[in-house]
Amino acid sequence: MAEKPEDLALPLAVISRIINEAIPPNTVVSAEARRVLGKTASVFILYTTATAGSMGSKHGRKTMNANDVIEAIKEMEFPQFVEPLTKSLQHFRDLQQKKKENTANRKSEDMNKDKASASSPSTSTNRSPVTNKKKSPQTKQDATIDEVVNISSDSET
Repeated sequence: MAEKPEDLALPLAVISRIINEAIPPNTVVSAEARRVLGKTASVFILYTTATAGSMGSKHGRKTMNANDVIEAIKEMEFPQFVEPLTKSLQHFRDLQQKKKENTANRKSEDMNKDKASASSPSTSTNRSPVTNKKKSPQTKQDATIDEVVNISSDSET
């Protein structure tokens, strides 16, 4: 764990991408400004994490959660961030719920298909029909076997 802000260095490429997305296209940002913004972001993350951790402790928990972070943002006196963070968190939770439901639906459909195929009587035999399609060999040994079979079938004709 980073004990000092200097120990925590966010990747400069990530910092640069965030900066470039936030400023007008023709604006130039010096390397020094990028480093300062990176250190500022690191300090903000450390401060927010420490404050959110104390929120979790205050509620008798060892695990920090998203609500602790939002509560920390309020306590740190950044009220302008609370609403966008709350909306973003709700959107994330909605997406996670949809993923969970889709997965459950797929599993249910798969189980229903398996039950339907197991319960329906099979009118054909278990043999697959013979086709003239050649399979591509998967190993060197398979290639040799396929070549032998092809040579023997050619000599029979």
